[in-house]
Amino acid sequence: MIRTRLSLIAAACACMALPASAQAPAPDAAPDDALSELVVIAHPPGPAMWRVTRGDSTVIILGAVTPVPHRLEWDERQLTAALTGANALLSPPRADLGPVQVVGLVATQLWKVRQMSALEPSLPPELRARFEHGRALAKTKADRYAHWKPAAAGFMLLSDLRHEVGLSDAKPGSTVQHRAADLHVPQQPLGAYRMGLLIKTATQLSPEQQLGCLSDALEELEYEAAHPHDIDDDWARGDIRAVNARYRGSAAQHCLMRAPGAKQIVEDEMSKAVDRLWAALQKPGKTVAVIDLAWMLPQGGVLDRLQAKGAVIGAPAALASND
Repeated sequence: MIRTRLSLIAAACACMALPASAQAPAPDAAPDDALSELVVIAHPPGPAMWRVTRGDSTVIILGAVTPVPHRLEWDERQLTAALTGANALLSPPRADLGPVQVVGLVATQLWKVRQMSALEPSLPPELRARFEHGRALAKTKADRYAHWKPAAAGFMLLSDLRHEVGLSDAKPGSTVQHRAADLHVPQQPLGAYRMGLLIKTATQLSPEQQLGCLSDALEELEYEAAHPHDIDDDWARGDIRAVNARYRGSAAQHCLMRAPGAKQIVEDEMSKAVDRLWAALQKPGKTVAVIDLAWMLPQGGVLDRLQAKGAVIGAPAALASND
């Protein structure tokens, strides 16, 4: 039961992750349309980074993808050069509730995500077949999800699949945080997960929305099982166009957007992230930030909003030797 509850919390965290490690709603435009003239691609070595400047202030943004393999190797020279001498690292957001409070909140809301009937027999045939296939890929049993509502079961299964194939929702943000600590760079979270509000929002899904969320989770599971390293390899090489051709808002984000009031929550969190970055641009010197690419690249995303405020967007000059 403890493992199930912790998995549900992890699924909720993945579903509710907002800036910077979370993902924005999928744009409707074709992949290349999301890459506006603002986006200047930093060449390898390593993942793409952007330089955002205002006067003598600079924010260097590492564009992130989630999840990535636990053992993903990528060239960190540019990252190290960016962090060296930085005023601060704007790290991925932390929860506004501690683990004990989150467990308590989930426990009080548990009846809203549980159901009396067994899950799989209650599903439409096509979704049931996909769910059974997902279980086979994750190497889990039906009774693990038996009485969870479809949305909760779907994201528990997706979390289990990621564990099975060695994917991490914490990286690359946690890797950047470790490097910053090594270099004694102060760290400040870009924001906070409003876990209480978001978990309650997720419990308001209708039966039809529950099934839609399950389908979202299974679609992401099926893709990640078939292509566990494609996006990660492109990201590690700095091939942002290849990443953007496939990388969109996560299934969890699509699910969240079905819930009442979710669009306003996302808009509020996006605005807070941009305000935090803009505040860093009021101070002389250099700041480093980790922002999910699905928040950065679409029209109206982080880069567009910073430019609208008066920042200049470009790729960093060579921060480290390519030798």
